Amino acid sequence: MKRFLIILIIIASQHIITAQQTGSWGDQGDGTYKNPILQTNYPDNDVIRMRDTFYMMSSTNHFVPGMVILKSTDLVNWEFSNHIMNAPVDYDENFSITQKRKLTSRGNWAGSFGYNGEEYFAYWCYNKRNIKPGGTHIIVYSKAKTMEGPWSIPKEITWADGSHINTTDPGVFWDLETKKAWIGLWTHGEVRIYPMTWDGTEILENKGEGILVTNTYQGEAVKIFKYENMYYVSNVYVEKDTEGNRLRMGAIQRSKNIEGPWEGRLNLENGNGTNRNPAQGTYINLDNGTSWFLHQLSTGSNEERYMGRPQFLEPVIWKDGWPNIGIDTDGNDVGEVVWQHTKPIQNKSIKAPASDDNFDGAILGMQWNWRFNPDMTKWSLTERPGFLRLKSSVPSSSKNNSLDELPNIIGQRLMGRYDNVMTTQIDLFGMADGQEIGFHISSLENNAIAIKKEKKKLQLLFRSGKNDAPNIQKGSFINQKMIWFQAKVTNGLATFYYSLDGQKFKQFGQEVRLLFSGFTPNMVGYYSMNSEAKGYIDIDWFQYDYDGPKGDTK
Repeated sequence: MKRFLIILIIIASQHIITAQQTGSWGDQGDGTYKNPILQTNYPDNDVIRMRDTFYMMSSTNHFVPGMVILKSTDLVNWEFSNHIMNAPVDYDENFSITQKRKLTSRGNWAGSFGYNGEEYFAYWCYNKRNIKPGGTHIIVYSKAKTMEGPWSIPKEITWADGSHINTTDPGVFWDLETKKAWIGLWTHGEVRIYPMTWDGTEILENKGEGILVTNTYQGEAVKIFKYENMYYVSNVYVEKDTEGNRLRMGAIQRSKNIEGPWEGRLNLENGNGTNRNPAQGTYINLDNGTSWFLHQLSTGSNEERYMGRPQFLEPVIWKDGWPNIGIDTDGNDVGEVVWQHTKPIQNKSIKAPASDDNFDGAILGMQWNWRFNPDMTKWSLTERPGFLRLKSSVPSSSKNNSLDELPNIIGQRLMGRYDNVMTTQIDLFGMADGQEIGFHISSLENNAIAIKKEKKKLQLLFRSGKNDAPNIQKGSFINQKMIWFQAKVTNGLATFYYSLDGQKFKQFGQEVRLLFSGFTPNMVGYYSMNSEAKGYIDIDWFQYDYDGPKGDTK
C-alpha cells in the first residue's frame, strides 16, 4: 500500500538517516499531489502568505489550544506553526468543563486572516454561552506582529452601536491601495460588506447597512480579495436536490468597485466523486502566475465524517475575469474537484503535521489537544523527563461513569482513512486504587481500551457505546507495571489491542464504528480518572502509522 521516497542525509559524526513517506493522499514525491492534501480534520480554512511561507488557520471548536495555525512553503505539505489561543484559556470561563451547558461542538470556528501592512489579524466566530442580550454567536479578533505569534488575547468586535454580531464566518480584507479595511458578513440571507477602522478594532456601521453584494448566490463563508484591479467576494451557496438534501456549492461575485454593482456565478459543485460540500475555502494567487483554491470537503453521514473534514487543493484557471475551480467534468461551466495534479511549487520537502511523540521536550507537542480547558496541575513533562505524566482527574459529575464529564482528556486528530495503526507504551507504576486509565478514540462515543486498579489489582477494561450509558467489558488481570496499547482504524472501523512485551498484541473488545458528533471528529489519546485525585501514569511514547505523507523521522 505504501511507497517510500528515501532521502539519506549523512552527518559525519552522527550518521542520521531520515525518511520521507508518501501514500495514497498528499505529496506523491514525483512532482504531483493527490487530493486530499490533508486527510484529517482542519476545517474552515483561511490562508495568508508571509514572505515565502503560507499560513492556514483552522477551527478547533471546544478543544484547546484554540484556533490552530499550520504552515507550508508549497500549499501541499503542511506542518504546525502555532495556536492563537494557548492552553489553558484562562481568560474565558466558557472553556471550563464545569459549565452547566458546555461548549461541546461549539466554541471557535471559521476564521479569516488579514494584514494592514503593519500587523496580522485573525477574526473568527465564537459560538459561546450566556450572551446577553440574546444570541449565541459573536465575532472576535486577535493581532500579531508576525504570523508565528504571539497573538493577543481575543476581543469581541461589535456593530457600530455596540450590539453583538450574531452570525458566523467573517471575511476581512485590507485594501493596501485605497487604505480602507472591510469585513464581509452573511446575515439574514444577505452578504454585506462593512467598513472597519484601519486598526481592525471597530466596525463603522450597523447590521443591515454596509454594501449589499447583490446577486442570487447568497450564503456563508464570506471571503474578500482583489485580483487584477477587480474585487471578488467568495461564499458558499446552498440549494436542495430533488431528495431534499442540502448541497453546498462555491459562488463567486465580482465588481470593479467594492461599492458595486456586483455580478456572480457558481464555480464549484458536487460531482467527480464528491457528494456534499466541496466549497468553503480560500483563493491563493502565486507569483508564478498560477492560482489555487484550498477548501474543505464534507461528506454526508456521521459514519463517513468520523475523522472530520479533509482539505483539498484545486487549480484555478482565470477566464474573462472569472476564476474557474478544478475541472468541469459535466460540461456545465461549473468546476468539480481534481484528484491528482502537479504541485503549485516544486522541489519542497515532504512534510505533515506531527503525530509521533517521544515526550522528550519541555513543551507539549502541537498535535495534542485537550477536550475543554486542562487542569495544568494534572499533567507534566518535567516530573519524569522523557514521559508524559498524566495524573488522575475527578469527573465534574457522577453521570453514569461517562468520560464526557472528565477533565484532562487529551487526544490528536486521526490521519488518513486506511492503515491507521496507533501504538503506545505506558508505565503503570504510579496507579492508585480506584484509578482507571485508558487509550481512547472518541467523538460521539468514547471507545477505549483501559486498565482499572482495585484492591491493588490491575484489570483490563473495554469501553464502548453511548457516553451516558457506556458498555464496560472486563478482561484479564495484569501482573506487571508496563503495558502496550494499540488501536487500528480502517475506514471508520476500530479495533483495540494490548501487549505485555511490546511485540505480540492481542485484541480486546469488539470492533466499533467511529461516529462523528456535531462538528467534532474522533481523536485518539489518553485519560486518567479516579473518584479522588490520586494516582498517575507515565506515557513513554506514541507512534502513529498511516497511509499518507509523513515528514522526516529519525
